[in-house]
Amino acid sequence: MIRRPPRSTLSSSSAASDVYKRQMLDDANQRVPKVEVNQAMEWMNDGNTVFVDVRSKDAVRDSGLVRGAVHAERGMIEFFADQEHALGKPELKPAKRVVLYCAAGGQAALAGATLLDMGYENVHNLGSFQGWKDAGGEVENP
Repeated sequence: MIRRPPRSTLSSSSAASDVYKRQMLDDANQRVPKVEVNQAMEWMNDGNTVFVDVRSKDAVRDSGLVRGAVHAERGMIEFFADQEHALGKPELKPAKRVVLYCAAGGQAALAGATLLDMGYENVHNLGSFQGWKDAGGEVENP
């Protein structure tokens, strides 16, 4: 587990902050397995998989999302994934296979690590939305 540097170190050195952010991302990428687009496409209609777009609402509005995906911005993922919270999204259940994606894969990895910390067990990082589109994945506009 990554230990956050003392606040005084972070505020006095952007280099220390950059190192911490890289460590967080490296840890998330190690914990959250990547899934290839073709495998994710096979899971799309199996009834046990939920695709989650963790990009901003502006990004989703501008480019669409994976057909049937749930939009849950990364900064709010804890609330959307908590089935007891008022903001909890019923589609986002711990028993489901969760496939996360974003613009490049980093936010999806970080969101996936958060879900693992919350007790979700079957979490995958698809990577980029553009990669999905380029491979012919189905897309819809919100």
